[in-house]
Amino acid sequence: MTIPHATSNDTAFRGYNIPKNTSVTVNIWSVHHDPNLWPEPDKFDPTRFINDEGKYFKKNEVIAFSMGRRVCLGEQLARMELFLFFTSLLQRFTFKLPEGAPKPSEKGIHAALHHPVPFKLIAEPRE
Repeated sequence: MTIPHATSNDTAFRGYNIPKNTSVTVNIWSVHHDPNLWPEPDKFDPTRFINDEGKYFKKNEVIAFSMGRRVCLGEQLARMELFLFFTSLLQRFTFKLPEGAPKPSEKGIHAALHHPVPFKLIAEPRE
């Protein structure tokens, strides 16, 4: 969910009249799980962001940091931090499932934040 905003004018949206100064909160999760935008929305599929030449491309429907004038000011910092954090882990460790362990579920758990179902993982230091 986004932080609440207020409409600056009387607005009509999808057949609804929204008066000026109405508090509005966007459900980002519902956009990211809309089957009209994402085939099999609950499936982890990074190929959704790879074009025919095998290169990454940005989809406008990804709004994890909101959009427009209200975009999160920390987006660039968050992206850099995530890149550095995961790159550092992948440089230092090899990750694998314990022998005989089932593959982790792709479903996840819906709560205040969407998170994976708990699973065991081995992180072996690289030499």
